[in-house]
Amino acid sequence: MLEVLRVLSTSSEALHHAVIFLFNGAEENVLQASHGFITQHPWASLIRAFINLEAAGVGGKELVFQTGPENPWLVQAYVSAAKHPFASVVAQEVFQSGIIPSDTDFRIYRDFGNIPGIDLAFIENGYIYHTKYDTADRILTDSIQRAGDNILAVLKHLATSDMLAAASKYRHGNMVFFDVLGLFVIAYPSRIGSIINYMVVMGVVLYLGKKFLQPKHKTGNYKKDFLCGLGITLISWFTSLVTVLIIAVFISLIGQSLSWYNHFYVSVCLYGTATVAKIILIHTLAKRFYYMNASAQYLGEVFFDISLFVHCCFLVTLTYQGLCSAFISAVWVAFPLLTKLCVHKDFKQHD
Repeated sequence: MLEVLRVLSTSSEALHHAVIFLFNGAEENVLQASHGFITQHPWASLIRAFINLEAAGVGGKELVFQTGPENPWLVQAYVSAAKHPFASVVAQEVFQSGIIPSDTDFRIYRDFGNIPGIDLAFIENGYIYHTKYDTADRILTDSIQRAGDNILAVLKHLATSDMLAAASKYRHGNMVFFDVLGLFVIAYPSRIGSIINYMVVMGVVLYLGKKFLQPKHKTGNYKKDFLCGLGITLISWFTSLVTVLIIAVFISLIGQSLSWYNHFYVSVCLYGTATVAKIILIHTLAKRFYYMNASAQYLGEVFFDISLFVHCCFLVTLTYQGLCSAFISAVWVAFPLLTKLCVHKDFKQHD
């Protein structure tokens, strides 16, 4: 904040709007300082938008994990201005769901000031955050430089924006937004996302419907195998979850809970390996005792269709609930289906 303030104060570029730098404390004590400012300070009524700087770790990329509420122009401002974008509507919906027991000044400005904003936070190396190891020498200059580049660019964009003066006019709808490998951000209105999602669902319905409506002599026991495979898939997921929970309880009982926190790959090896092993075991047993006469190609076809159906159900549920995170299921369904259809068409042409 000090460096951004220095750059702006020495810049010859004129800003259309004033910028307030609020250095506030008492954040850990129920966000008292931000509440005091937004409810009592005479400048509070003049504010049209804010950028809140947070941390849930030390270093790494600063993540945009909350925007709005509504005001899609703020997301567009970040998309247009940020030099190194790192943003996800998934993080926003997970955080705002209350699953993560945390809070930021963003809520105070939003709820008590009725002001839209952007919430950014460092999230890496969370295992040393709020501990005696959280010292200045652990703050990476690269992370500070990256954050400074983004914040300065977005701040300049907002301070010269014509929309800021009448921000309330542009308060309509939510945005689906996510970055692609930190190179750029894809953002579009949630209503457009709902249309795309239901188009993907219709594609799956047509694809699977055509298979289910084919005469029995062409499909054999496809319907029966599909339903049994669906049950096997759900059982494998459930047993994997139970296995992971058993391991987690065991780790806690021996006094090693969160021992993997400072090395993420350890948690992947510990829980990921158990999950994959359990799924493979269930499917191997199913192949040996139920699908023993089925070819590998046929089983691949059946379980591909089952995967499409399951993720399509997720897509319908998330879209119906109005969650922007449904784009993940849409991508998970659309690209495999398009690839399958293109490959199948290519095989047919070669035949």
